[in-house]
Amino acid sequence: MHVFADGISKVTLSNGNLRIMLTQRGADDSQVEAGTMIIPASQASNFLNGLASSLRELDEKLKAAREEEPEEIEELS
Repeated sequence: MHVFADGISKVTLSNGNLRIMLTQRGADDSQVEAGTMIIPASQASNFLNGLASSLRELDEKLKAAREEEPEEIEELS
């Protein structure tokens, strides 16, 4: 299942589960609920650390690609 979300409206801990309410920007910049991500509290730290690590790796790749772009343009000139 794919869920598009561009915001978080609420985070709660209930019955040993972390519940993250996801939102989308709707008409007139209103927030529309997109769904709830539920993560076992015992795995929340591992999940978030894994996500943060993946985002850092992606950021490094994007920075490297941006640095290569000017070189490619110079080669075409």
